[in-house]
Amino acid sequence: MVRVSVIIPTYNRGDVVKRAIRSALAQTVQDLEIIVVDDGSTDNTGEVVTAIDDSHVTYIRHDDNRGGSAARNTGIDYAEGEYIAFLDSDDSWEQTKLKKQISRIESKPSE
Repeated sequence: MVRVSVIIPTYNRGDVVKRAIRSALAQTVQDLEIIVVDDGSTDNTGEVVTAIDDSHVTYIRHDDNRGGSAARNTGIDYAEGEYIAFLDSDDSWEQTKLKKQISRIESKPSE
């Protein structure tokens, strides 16, 4: 099982989605999968994502635009990780973001 499933919903973000993906790939936690859900983009988003040659990255495409929630839910359906983290396609993370979150979650006692 993968530790973290990073879900990136996107729509017509070919100009910025690569930065988001690269920031996820640069995490200090490397046991992850990155699921990019293209919500029916009409720009070059698909070409940008599929040009990234990394086995951590999976590209899924909706034929039509269903909205961000539907794209996130599609990502969840495909996720295999113990944890799920959402990353907007026009955002980026600091390298230790996932490490800090996992540490915080796992330091809390179970109720």
